[in-house]
Amino acid sequence: MEQSIDPNERAAAPGSIFSLDTNLSNMEGILAKPPPLTPLDNNIFVGNVEDEAKIEAESAGGMKWDAPDSWAVKKVNDDNMSRLDEIDEAGITPKADEKAAPYCIRIFRIDGTFVTLSTPLNSTVTEIMSQVGKKTYMTDSLENYQIVMKKHDLQRILGAGERPVVIQKRLLEQAGYEENDKIEDVGREDNSYLCRFSFVPARESGYASVTNDPGVSRVQKYSHVDLSGRNLITIPISLYSKASEIISLNLSRNLSLDLPKDFIQSCQNLRDIKFINNEAWKLPPSLSRASRLTILDVSNNRLEQLEHAELSRLQGLISLKLANNRLRSLPAYFGTFRSMRTLNISSNFLDSFPKFLCDLEGLVDIDMSFNAIASLPDEIGKLRNLERFVITNNRLNGSLPATFGELINMKEVDVRYNALSSIDVIARLPKVEQISADHNSVSVCESEFTKIRVLRLNSNPVTKFEIQNAVPTLTTLILSNAKLAHIPDAAFDKMPNLVKLVLDKNHFVSLPSHIGKLRKLEHFSIARNSLSSLPAEIGCLTELRFLDVRENNLKKLPMELWWANKLETLNISSNVLDNFPKPASRAPQVPGDATAANQSALNGSPGQTSNNSSFEELGPLEAFGQRRPSQASSGLLSVGGSPVPGGPDRKSSLVSVYGKGGRKTSVVSRSASQDTIQTQPTVLRKDSGLSARLLNTFAGSLKNLYLADNQLDDDVFDELIMLGELRVLNLSYNDLNDMPQRTLKSWPQLVELYLSGNELTSLPSDDFEEFSLLQILHINGNKFQTLPAELGKAHRLVILDCGSNSLKYNVSNWPYDWNWNWNTNLKYLNLSGNKRLEIKPSLPGGAGSRDGRDLTDFSALQHLRILGLMDVTLTIPTTPDETEDRRVRTSGSLAGQLAYGMADTLGRNEHLSIIDMVVPRFNSTETETLLGMFDGQALSSGGSKIAKYLHENFQHIFSEELKKVNSTPDETPADALRRAFLSLNKDLATAATQHTEERSLLSHRGSAAPAVLSQADLHSGGVATVMFLQQSELYVANVGDAQAMLIHSEGGHRILTRKHDPAEPNERQRIRDAGGWVSRQGKLNDILEVSRAFGYVQLMPAVQAAPHITQVTVKEQDEMILVASRELWEYLSPEIVVDIARLERGDLMRAAQRLRDYAIAFGATNKLMVMMIGVSDLKKRAQIRPHRVQSLSFNPAAIIDEGYAPARRPKKKETVEDSGLRRLQAEVQAPVGDLSIVFTDIKSSTLLWETYPSAMRSAIKLHNEVMRRQLRIIGGYEVKTEGDAFMVSFPTATSALLWCFAVQQQLLEVQWPSEVLSSFLGQEVYDNDHQLIFKGLSVRMGIHWGAPVCEHDPVTRRMDYFGPMVNRTSRISSVADGGQITVSADFISEIQRCLETYSESDRSGSTGSEDAFDNDMLSQSIRRELRSLSSQGFEVKDMGERKLKGLENPEYIYLMYPHALSGRIHYQQRIAETDKLTQVEEPATLSQQTQLSIDTDCVWALWSVSLRLEMLCSSLEVERGHNVALQPPETAMLEKMKHRGGEVTDRFLVNFLTHQVSRIEVRV
Repeated sequence: MEQSIDPNERAAAPGSIFSLDTNLSNMEGILAKPPPLTPLDNNIFVGNVEDEAKIEAESAGGMKWDAPDSWAVKKVNDDNMSRLDEIDEAGITPKADEKAAPYCIRIFRIDGTFVTLSTPLNSTVTEIMSQVGKKTYMTDSLENYQIVMKKHDLQRILGAGERPVVIQKRLLEQAGYEENDKIEDVGREDNSYLCRFSFVPARESGYASVTNDPGVSRVQKYSHVDLSGRNLITIPISLYSKASEIISLNLSRNLSLDLPKDFIQSCQNLRDIKFINNEAWKLPPSLSRASRLTILDVSNNRLEQLEHAELSRLQGLISLKLANNRLRSLPAYFGTFRSMRTLNISSNFLDSFPKFLCDLEGLVDIDMSFNAIASLPDEIGKLRNLERFVITNNRLNGSLPATFGELINMKEVDVRYNALSSIDVIARLPKVEQISADHNSVSVCESEFTKIRVLRLNSNPVTKFEIQNAVPTLTTLILSNAKLAHIPDAAFDKMPNLVKLVLDKNHFVSLPSHIGKLRKLEHFSIARNSLSSLPAEIGCLTELRFLDVRENNLKKLPMELWWANKLETLNISSNVLDNFPKPASRAPQVPGDATAANQSALNGSPGQTSNNSSFEELGPLEAFGQRRPSQASSGLLSVGGSPVPGGPDRKSSLVSVYGKGGRKTSVVSRSASQDTIQTQPTVLRKDSGLSARLLNTFAGSLKNLYLADNQLDDDVFDELIMLGELRVLNLSYNDLNDMPQRTLKSWPQLVELYLSGNELTSLPSDDFEEFSLLQILHINGNKFQTLPAELGKAHRLVILDCGSNSLKYNVSNWPYDWNWNWNTNLKYLNLSGNKRLEIKPSLPGGAGSRDGRDLTDFSALQHLRILGLMDVTLTIPTTPDETEDRRVRTSGSLAGQLAYGMADTLGRNEHLSIIDMVVPRFNSTETETLLGMFDGQALSSGGSKIAKYLHENFQHIFSEELKKVNSTPDETPADALRRAFLSLNKDLATAATQHTEERSLLSHRGSAAPAVLSQADLHSGGVATVMFLQQSELYVANVGDAQAMLIHSEGGHRILTRKHDPAEPNERQRIRDAGGWVSRQGKLNDILEVSRAFGYVQLMPAVQAAPHITQVTVKEQDEMILVASRELWEYLSPEIVVDIARLERGDLMRAAQRLRDYAIAFGATNKLMVMMIGVSDLKKRAQIRPHRVQSLSFNPAAIIDEGYAPARRPKKKETVEDSGLRRLQAEVQAPVGDLSIVFTDIKSSTLLWETYPSAMRSAIKLHNEVMRRQLRIIGGYEVKTEGDAFMVSFPTATSALLWCFAVQQQLLEVQWPSEVLSSFLGQEVYDNDHQLIFKGLSVRMGIHWGAPVCEHDPVTRRMDYFGPMVNRTSRISSVADGGQITVSADFISEIQRCLETYSESDRSGSTGSEDAFDNDMLSQSIRRELRSLSSQGFEVKDMGERKLKGLENPEYIYLMYPHALSGRIHYQQRIAETDKLTQVEEPATLSQQTQLSIDTDCVWALWSVSLRLEMLCSSLEVERGHNVALQPPETAMLEKMKHRGGEVTDRFLVNFLTHQVSRIEVRV
């Protein structure tokens, strides 16, 4: 049916319409001529227009006639205006209360002057124009004027009924202003950065201004016409004559465009229309007149419905894009687009998948991302030609319908960010090549695949992964951030061509040897697991180029790894390595492939010539264990003592032996390499034993080696010097004392060398002679006192960090000590934290003034971006000026009275773009501190002016806002922070727009030139995090992704900021309301990775600067606040950040540097900044002040050395098997004498293991991590573990109780596997106040206090405890139920004694008494623990006397709960009461939501059968000939489940049945 939506037809009073037609008495022939404004040939469209006119006339009942659109006759109710009416109507009351406060709005005149009106919110354009008209000299009558709204570079003429004040108010709200920010007054200012209203004559803006557009007329070819972003009102006249040539037409970004139907009709060959970003609420009906249209893109508009768009006419459409509109449904006529191949409806508001789309059988590609679709219809199976199906970020759950399996041509499925629990249907598709199913709820994947190439299942709670059939096509498998503890060996056999395998963030303890079968593997990452070793077969991966095993528990690497001879990048940071392996003498065998491996070992290495007989004989000797040691003397090797340094340690024998430290040493690499080392370290000589050995290893390929945060000592260099191709070497945070001379010469290609955090006092100075490629050298956190002058010869050095050392030398003492003036390429030089270093002017004519130059000046460093001189004594007259591309830090490591530390790196960037701000005494107030981090977009052209502008102006703008807030009741500094962010952003945008002519008055502070913003900076921007500390109130405001964290003394933390991620649902909604959109990559308008930031003016208000604000009161247990930029959080988990910060809490400069260094070691290459401030002594900062000053002036040594004491890791070689625990406090000494013992055990663990074996593997890992981490933090001793039960001892009763409370609360925060959470034993339980009290594994605990027998175990060398006291503890813990802590009467009385003795008021005992020092330490820790216990509160419940098994006398037992979990008391009482009431026991029933038709009796019968079978089998295992009585099965658990099982979920039942069947299969 033909529908015309001309406004004339809809008008109520016909008389008012026909007034235009009075002089048109003679109609004949008019239509046959070209209209006056369109100089076109008749034959182009004369027929079409007549037909059109007839149809329209008929539909109007022949009553009236309208001029063709292109005549541009001004209609009473202009179509263009009616189309846009709704822009400001939604959500506004028709007429606001007349008494409401008037709003201000600025209206600009054509000459640039403006008038400010104060007018009601609902004033229309007509009303505003009459007000402006009275204040303006007009050259024409008022009706010939218009109000034009300009947003950025686009403009639109407002309709008479639109309401500009409402539009302005909405935009200000979208920019982040709130009601209490007095929006009515904000309009008084210039808000042009958001929108600008102008009062202009129609001839300047309307149809009259449409001339022969010169831009268009210059175009020679008219086949592809681009009119985007030209602020057109209608189509330029010049195009009419070329209409038939036009094939594609781009009309995007024209907000007021009226598209004439007759023009579109005349474009007979038009195939492609783009109508994007036009803010259209309805589509112009003229679009449907392009009869041959095949491609239509109307993305990024505001379309709410398409019923009136008449798109059903376009039956030839092949591609339709409707992305990012406001469609809640699609019109049914979409089912008729039989030619449609590509349909994009992403980012709309669809809540169901329209069934009629399933009729479009030609559809090849459909994108439904970012909607709210919960299920797919069964009819989806009809789309047989579909090849690509994208439905990310919806609400799909469970499984996809079975009919989805009928999509036989499907190649790519993207279902990321849904809640699917199974992908089996997708997996079975015959042609599917790529499945992206990350961020769902899949816990078990046991699927069959056919042609799969790429499978992404990361960020799912996967506990079991198996591939049922061989899939030689699979090249990429991503299973990171799951719950896997095991992959069966067979899985590796089934994917022989895998190229990329990612298993990061799982619970692997070991890898199967079958990994060696992945011969094509190039990229293998298994970071952040618990691997204690790698299999030797990893050396079979001869295509491997990238291996990441950081953050595991590797104690050593297999020697065979050397045979992975294409390996380029190896990251083993954060393990517990104490050596680097020597090259293995023979290649590893591929599992199940014995002959081939032996063959390769016999053949020697490629490039070996047959006449080299001695090596050929050596080959098999090495391969088979060197049976004939005398052989070598006649061959290449000399068996004499090796003159290599450290020779006596080396065994001079050909047989590989275990040398010192249990490490394999072999004479092949020793004696033979001696001449190599001394003559040509880099070129592997073909005739030496070493080079022959290394020829087929990664010595020739390894470029990047990361070994940071291990336990490596100086011996590691013996192996590393064989790696002649190294470009990057990271040895930070090991136990290195000395770097042997000539080491650096072994790595002629080396560009980056990181040696931070060791014990180094010198560098191999001679190595810098000819060494030229080194660009980055980090030696911070060592013990250097001087630096070698030879360092000046490393001319390419760009980054040098020697912060936090003990540097103390005369920097002018050239040429004996290093001076920076010879490294003229330096961009980053950090000397901060060298508290003894003094840079003083050199005396004229002295040794320092070589050639009359002053060497203490930094002016020679022309490229300098960052100069760190914090804590350095400076007496030189000047330091370099700061610019937007240079930061010079000269402050101390104290911010007022608070400890402060910071570190940064430029990364791979050429220029500075991230700036720190520290104001210790904000507003000259001792108790106010302001910290800020401004991270601008990195530019290739220069430093970030945005960051510099924010840094310069934030302080005074915030200061002004704070003064206003202080004088206003009910407002807090949080309001001041928000307004400071908003007005700073407004100033920045305005300054950039106005090219800063009149903005010079803003340069309030500093002698340096203020940041002058230009038009180019409008497209740039920056993020910021600001922290304001007022007394003990902390306010943190942020936009973007620089995060802040508050770290607690007990190892906990709180994130204080919000990462503004465009894909986060609330932010995505806000962005869409503001006219922006989010791409599938999660970027705002596919440009920006953050949704809130300063700047990016062209994206406002979709990107805004309204900050997220957190207010907290700093408490006693809060230790420090950390602010860090995005890159740190990308590579370090919050837990590691907390552990490192607390490890170095004695010196925050070192802490900040260590965090930055770890990020670099884990792979960070971008810019990064860390800022830290200590708040633990906030309460005491007034009293501490005099002492600080005294110690600084009189005893500088004390304060310098104090930095090292708590910071260094203890040198005793503590054998820690866990890299995570190594960062925490060392384990306490085993307590003796009177002590607490705790027994813990997991409730119903046997049943859980039997039912969910895969899930329990990872659940136990999580459980043990919580236990051990809290033990280190609180200070307990792990005696032993048996299965999942822990036995732990504590020196005090308070620490034992604190540990039990901490563990019980931490267990509720663990991300347990979904199988555990869905079982009745692990489901979430809330108390009456909706507090979570149970979740996941439930642990019972028992504590007792007494004096056991203490004795070291001779095997483990750990303390063990015996005697009745241990026996009683065990019995006491057995009384507890899951989640309970049972304690003895002795323990309660000890706690009471502590409370009486060590309560806060009674301090006299600790001072002046004759107590020993360690007793004093003990009392201090008890006091601290009591404070912690009292702050969280606890409750004691008397359980009365209990007769315990194995004990003669009954024990008095109490239950203890932390206050937060006191809901458990009432919950468990309720359970006990219901158990008593149900004397008639109820059998377990299926849950209400079941979809299974299983009789529960069958289940119990099956269980009974399996138990009986097991008994039968076990009796058969006894030797024959004996009369064996058949034992009855153990059915206690069965009976309990059967009679008191409650509700059983489907999932539990299916898993349970599978388990029983497999048990029966094993036995049969």
